[in-house]
Amino acid sequence: MRIRSLLPGLVTLLVLCSVGQVLAFDTRPSPRPAASAPAASTPTAMPKDPLAAARGYVDSKDWPRAIAALKDVTAKDPGNADAFNLLGFSQRNAGDMPSALASYDKALKINPNHKGAHEYLGETYLKLNDLPKAQAEQAKLQALCPGGCEELSDLNKAIAAYQKAKK
Repeated sequence: MRIRSLLPGLVTLLVLCSVGQVLAFDTRPSPRPAASAPAASTPTAMPKDPLAAARGYVDSKDWPRAIAALKDVTAKDPGNADAFNLLGFSQRNAGDMPSALASYDKALKINPNHKGAHEYLGETYLKLNDLPKAQAEQAKLQALCPGGCEELSDLNKAIAAYQKAKK
């Protein structure tokens, strides 16, 4: 008796599942990319978060695109210390030290305890042959990371390499 009462519901469910599968099956060809856009420049999955997209450019060391994307992010979100830090990193790697210094300064005005900005600022000072200023950033990181942190470790290594190269 119970099975007979469930039978109409099961039949309905089977029909709905079959209809759903038929509707999901699309035999139309997929659209082709526009002929004017080169396939290599079209990303397969662009992150929806503009900062994540910019990080992708940073990871691929595409400094001009990273800088453009990060300038866009910082214009829309001028309180984003991480974006200013990455912008400084990208500018430094592109060889624009004055802009990098300004970006790190903005990041540190937003968040004076931004460990990444202190590390990258110290590394920038080393590129500018200003060891005392790099060591000042090292001291700030030591205060922020009394037990140690990756940023302090990386800056320590950079300072040691700088000092070794200068001997």
